[in-house]
Amino acid sequence: MHLGEAIGTACGAFAATNIDDIFVLVTFFAESATNRAMSPLNITIGQYAGFTAITVISMIGFGISLALPSEPIGFLGFLPMLLGFWALFDVVLSRAAADDSEHADEQYHMTNATRLKIIAKVALITLINGGDNIGTYIPLFSQTRGAEIAVYVVVFYIGVGVWCLAAWIIMKQRQVLMVAQKYAEYFIPFLYMGLGVFVIVKSHCYPWSIDHINRKLPAHPGRLVLALCTTGFLILAMSIMFAMKWRTRQKEIAEESAAGVGGAVTELAEVGPQPLTERTQTVDDASQTPEKPTTADTSLASTIRTEDDKRQIPP
Repeated sequence: MHLGEAIGTACGAFAATNIDDIFVLVTFFAESATNRAMSPLNITIGQYAGFTAITVISMIGFGISLALPSEPIGFLGFLPMLLGFWALFDVVLSRAAADDSEHADEQYHMTNATRLKIIAKVALITLINGGDNIGTYIPLFSQTRGAEIAVYVVVFYIGVGVWCLAAWIIMKQRQVLMVAQKYAEYFIPFLYMGLGVFVIVKSHCYPWSIDHINRKLPAHPGRLVLALCTTGFLILAMSIMFAMKWRTRQKEIAEESAAGVGGAVTELAEVGPQPLTERTQTVDDASQTPEKPTTADTSLASTIRTEDDKRQIPP
């Protein structure tokens, strides 16, 4: 295969397997409008980390002769779906007002732990969404030689950068950015849920699992088993997440109440001694102020001065 053919094949394979990643990246960049930790740099690093994991798994799969099926990976689509429910509960039980959010943004300082958490989140979702990539890259690599595989990998990594740039440009449009900043916290949970459903449906993990269950059991209960397992798992996971969010919310309310009572006590402690100080100062001022002479004292002093004046006048 010539270099031009290898590049063309790599571009076609990347576009076919990653066209849905534009939707995923736009979701991430939409979240960055309201979450400063979800910065474009962290999103890009996470995307490259996730794609690197996909490439490594594809190489391993190629090495073990297609021993890794891509369908079961689709069940990991429940992770972004649960992230969506987590974000939805956060919106429903949110305690932050607009002003509080603005002050928090001004005082926000990103830690290394937060940065790594965001990168890991993006990488994990990229890996989860890469089931079709793995299923495509393994047979593609098996049909090429070592030098051609290197060309494919280089083209794929360039394509990841182009995809990130395209999603960032989309979110940089003023109208899109204004809508994202105003409504992002409300539609991001549903974007994550939709992403999870999309990954599950696209991977055909349910038909694959139903077929395997029906082959092993004579009653063919594949649909019923998966329906019960899925329903029980979602109810349990959502109940745990809601309980965690509710407990956190109650703890925040208790802390706010304690802070309010503490502030009131502090204010009273500062204001309470003031009347006593004022009274003490009034007594001190009164003791230092000379007494005003009475009317009798004034008349007596006037009579004495008159008698003195008469004695000094010669006859």
